[in-house]
Amino acid sequence: MKANYIIITRCCIICTKAKDKMLSYKLRLYPTKTQESKLDDAIESCRMVYNDFIFESRLAYKEGYKINFDELQRMIPYMIPKDRVYSKTAQMVLWQFYNNLKVLSSLSKRGKRTGKLRFKPKSRYNSINYNQSGFKFLPDNKIKLSKIGKIKCIIHRTIPRKIKEIHVKKELTGVWYAIVVCENECKSICSLLRKKIIGIDVGINNYCYDSDGHVIEHPQILRNSEEKLKRSQRKLSRKIKGSSNQWKEKLRLAKIHQKIKYQRNDFLHKISKYYVDSYDTIFVEELKIQNMVKNHHMAKSIYDSSWNSFFQKLEYKAANAGILFTKVAPHGTSQSCSNCGRMVKKTLAIRTHCCPHCGLVIDRDYNASLNIKQRGTDNLPTGCREVTPLERTPLTVACMIYGHVISLNKETDDFSRK
Repeated sequence: MKANYIIITRCCIICTKAKDKMLSYKLRLYPTKTQESKLDDAIESCRMVYNDFIFESRLAYKEGYKINFDELQRMIPYMIPKDRVYSKTAQMVLWQFYNNLKVLSSLSKRGKRTGKLRFKPKSRYNSINYNQSGFKFLPDNKIKLSKIGKIKCIIHRTIPRKIKEIHVKKELTGVWYAIVVCENECKSICSLLRKKIIGIDVGINNYCYDSDGHVIEHPQILRNSEEKLKRSQRKLSRKIKGSSNQWKEKLRLAKIHQKIKYQRNDFLHKISKYYVDSYDTIFVEELKIQNMVKNHHMAKSIYDSSWNSFFQKLEYKAANAGILFTKVAPHGTSQSCSNCGRMVKKTLAIRTHCCPHCGLVIDRDYNASLNIKQRGTDNLPTGCREVTPLERTPLTVACMIYGHVISLNKETDDFSRK
């Protein structure tokens, strides 16, 4: 009879990490024309303030002086009218400016090529931030924003009380969203028994192949909409710059891109929820996407797959559900045999794993998923594994062969090859 064990501290670590992270909810807004003009004015004012910060910092640098945070903060009341933008929202523009400076500084310390902060055009600045105050949720599916008013929104789920900030964002298609950022309260209780362990191998031909033999076909979302994108981009290139026809074609192109994004997110949310609901331990590969897209023959398909987004959705959903999610090293998962463990070299064109040592013939991706599951299980503490206790026979039989005592007690089978 098999016994299942797990270390409780590992579950507690998962819940602690989930508490430390923030969780965001994206709500659709339906502002009136008056409210939409106020939101546009607020975004434009914040954009001008951000550009003024860049101008003042560059001017001070030319004069041999480094302007500090307090000096720029005292300039805010003179840069922006009080009746157009909430005061905390204007202050968050300054925090955004300094955060961008810190990112450039950290990249330059790593040896990356970095330039100066660039001025934001209208097409590159499309959101404002209400941090800790200036907003309130009303019972009639409305959200009250300071200096804007009561905006109708779709609240599709219960929002936690500990709301940290709200980002009001305008998409290129003219659709408004409120991104509510709140503390992630992990209320799930981790199970002490881990019976359902799964290894997932992602790919291009099939989106993923798991160790239970389930195959999820690749939706090819970008490929299916590629002709529409090309046609719209050709039309856009023929339009006169600054004309109303160019603006209309830009809107059509943005709607196609938005539909592709919605289809991809819908697909990723569905399969991630399936695995979180069906299993209590999930293992995937720790892929280096930036290195993989250097192969220009596969770059478009890799970007279309959005593996990193899939792993992120698996990670936060697993943390909220008390499920163990771990990434394992990807080296050799497709080349080594899942049955005997020996290396079987094959190119990407070979889609079937044929082991000449043990005779195993299975799909290449299925073999990789079994190796991912085994590699993840080997990295777990002993208490987290599903093991068969040792059965000891009362009779000990020993014989002397070449001066050594040989016990006939049968040892437990190797867990790594079950």
